[in-house]
Amino acid sequence: MISNDRYTEDWLEREFVGYGFDQPDPQWPGDAKVCVNFVVQYYMGAELNILEGDPTFCAEYVEIPAKAPPTGIRNESNEMMYEYGAREGVPRLLEMFNKHKLPVTWNVFTRALEKAPYWVQPILDSGAEISCGGHRYRDNFYVDPEEEDRLIGKSIDLLQGLTGDKTLPKGWLVERRSNLSTKLYSLTHAERELPLLYSSDSCADDIPYWIPSPTKEEGKGLLMIPFSYDCSDLRFKMKGSGFASPKDYFRHLKDTFDCLYEEGQAGEGKMMTVLIHPHIIGRPNRAFWLEEFIKYIKSKPDAWIARREDIARHWTETFPYDSKTAFGQTKVAECGQISIPN
Repeated sequence: MISNDRYTEDWLEREFVGYGFDQPDPQWPGDAKVCVNFVVQYYMGAELNILEGDPTFCAEYVEIPAKAPPTGIRNESNEMMYEYGAREGVPRLLEMFNKHKLPVTWNVFTRALEKAPYWVQPILDSGAEISCGGHRYRDNFYVDPEEEDRLIGKSIDLLQGLTGDKTLPKGWLVERRSNLSTKLYSLTHAERELPLLYSSDSCADDIPYWIPSPTKEEGKGLLMIPFSYDCSDLRFKMKGSGFASPKDYFRHLKDTFDCLYEEGQAGEGKMMTVLIHPHIIGRPNRAFWLEEFIKYIKSKPDAWIARREDIARHWTETFPYDSKTAFGQTKVAECGQISIPN
């Protein structure tokens, strides 16, 4: 039975231990020590814009950010920086991924894809997975629940129509989600009898984990495949501990991979997510150092580069949902009740 309290926020217990010292061996294919996933955020054209009925324009994540965006006025300079991502960044990344035969997840916001259907077939032809971020790239905390719900359905319809694939999406990464986002797209999938393999709306771990299904269907769970911001190219555009140069980004990615690889050699295989944006990483020098990282991990015989769909299928087959051990519902052991390994 699906819960009908659709717009009531449900809260899982916060987890501060997670797997603790009892992390399962992911058993990545090929006995890989680490799993690496590239997620391309495709939202150029779906960001805030006066033309979309928004009160202002998107001043974030561009080469020269606007300090105080005025309301009711377009900013053509900002628009062009996003447009670069679709015009140059997308083909540059597709050529790179095809060159290295890299399995990739493209997380699309359907208003962006609706404006540039030209790129749908090249993305599909590359063998990529297409997951969904929603219809618009905006902070869903400021969207009415009914409107967010409606746009979730619209984004599914558009994605299936643009790709011709009625099984999409298999996973979601709203990223700038509200407290209801995960529940709303879970309910929509259940009502449409559309399989939902995973949600990526979590930054809480380095490997997948199960939670009870937000639909409250008995015996059903939702697989969470976390992502991370520390390995995202967004940090080129953020104040504080951002990247001073593309080579710094390469070094950060390499050091992250090496650390996780070492943990994998010790028996604790992990997953690494590289979250990238065509209008940022698609710039020539940044793309060059991204490719250097791709070459580096491809030189490792026991690294599994996979789409999120592949990760979800592997985890579901290897560690099926168990309502007794799903996170967010059970009390964790006190520190004195566990033994800490040497």
